Parts: sequence; structure tokens; C-alpha cells
Amino acid sequence: MAETAFGVTYKGPALEEGRMAVRDLAPALLALGDLFADVSVLLYPDRKPVALNIQASKEGSFVLHLILEAEKAWDQVMDLLTSEGSTALVNLQGLVVGGVGLFALIKHLKGRAAKSHERDPASGRIRITAEDGAIIEVDAQVLDLYQKLTIRKKTQQVVAPLSRAGVESIAFQEERETTVTIAASEVSAFEAPEVAEISLGEDQVSEMVASILSLTFVEGNKWRLSDGERTFSAAIEDQAFIDRVDGGIEFFRKGDMLRLRMRTKQSQREGRLHTEYTVVEVIQHIPREVQLRLIDSGPAAAESG
Repeated sequence: MAETAFGVTYKGPALEEGRMAVRDLAPALLALGDLFADVSVLLYPDRKPVALNIQASKEGSFVLHLILEAEKAWDQVMDLLTSEGSTALVNLQGLVVGGVGLFALIKHLKGRAAKSHERDPASGRIRITAEDGAIIEVDAQVLDLYQKLTIRKKTQQVVAPLSRAGVESIAFQEERETTVTIAASEVSAFEAPEVAEISLGEDQVSEMVASILSLTFVEGNKWRLSDGERTFSAAIEDQAFIDRVDGGIEFFRKGDMLRLRMRTKQSQREGRLHTEYTVVEVIQHIPREVQLRLIDSGPAAAESG
């Protein structure tokens, strides 16, 4: 098993007894584990994701000893950007929590866009100039990670405990030396940027029949519908239909169907395809088929017997 270790220390008056609330720590550690796994897949797609484990904490503010583990084959992967003999696993750790890693870059830029960036021909690194003129050099891979929204959201979750009263800083250590420290006053720099929704074409309106799986009478909530092959949630925009429902004119039973004019809108959100369904008009309410009795058991049937 290939492995490398580093430390994480949360400090502040609220942690003097060496205790920390699980509700604060657990999401941060899960996010850190997911962050390393995601980064390993992005940088080394031919390898299985790394795993982050934890060792017992020593006394102090709140010290965590974390172990980054991966298959033994990771020891055989050399990174050309680092000195000979460095393994990809050690390099991966440095790209995230090293002195010029991802967390250090976010801290340096303070939530602002870089003024400029260029490749240093001597080192091969990217020289980034902040708006205030401060310069930091990072590996190109660090810049790539910084520009991925999913990665930035994970880093935001890792530092989230700094928003709690009495938690003043978080520090990462490698071989007992602190590589980067983030103060509570800097937590806003780690807020993931909002990305606008990207439309993937004009809205499509078509007629269809859908069965009702579940419905709600709370304003703004969506109905659960099925077209026979897939299920989806749809907002109801037909006010006349809503008025009939509210007025008790429309009654529904399990298996009822609706002939609809449906508007479909597709967009890209955070790199993922999103489809939104809206019922523009309810053309017809189709009740489920009523089973007729073959033999009437009423009085007339009794007399004929």
C-alpha cells in the first residue's frame, strides 16, 4: 500500500480542550477526502482514486493526523514536474495542501480574479499576478484544479468550521512543518463562485400524455409524472387547471392521466445537464379505466334469479 501523511490543525478558544463538534468536523473531513479522490481521478485517470484515513489526535487545539493511501502501483508513477524519485501520491498531496498548492493559491488570490498569468520558461510553472501585484508561482495542475467548480466547492466545505464561533484557524502540516494556514478572516476567499446557468437551446413545447404518480396542492411544488418510460417532476403553469383543482372540480385517482402541452428547457449547471419540465396547459384529464361488473348484484339481478 502506497501512503503519505500530513496533519491538519484547527485552532481557537472553542478547541482548547482538544474537542470539536462532530457536526462541524465530519462534513469538513468528508469534503477533504472527496477532494483528494476527485483530484486523483482528474490528474491520474488511469489509477484508482486515493483514500484519506485518519489517525488518533494528539492533545492540543485539535490536531488530526491524516494518511493518504492508494494502491502500491502509485509508488511507480513518477511525476515529471517534480524531482526524480518523487511519487505521484506525494505530488498529489503537495498539489492540494502544499505551500504552493490549491489551498495556498485560493488564500493568495483572496477570492479575486487573477490580473494575469503566464508560464515561467525556466521552472515550467505558472506565474500568477493578483490584483494587488502579489505574485505566486504554482504548477499548471494547481491552476487547473483552481478553475474547476466542483473542486472549489470541496475546499469551501473543508474550511467551513472556521465560520463557527471560537474556531480561529486551520493549518496543514507536512513532515511537522506548516505549509499553509488559513485564518477565520480569510474564509470568504474560499467561497465557490456562482456560475451562471448556460442555456442549451430554445425551449421545446410539445403535446404528450403523462400519468400522475404523485401530486401536491402546495403552491410552487411540482407534480411527479411519468410518460411510461421515465419519471420527472413538473411545475404546473396552467392557472385555469389550478383553479379547477383548488375549487374541487377536478378529482384524481391513482392511474389517472393528463394530456398536456409540456415545455422542456435544457441547460448546463456546473458542468451537468439539467432538464426542467413545465406544464403549460392541461388539455384533458383522462380518468383511469373503470372496471365494469359482469354481473350486477343489485335487486334486479336477484329478481331475475
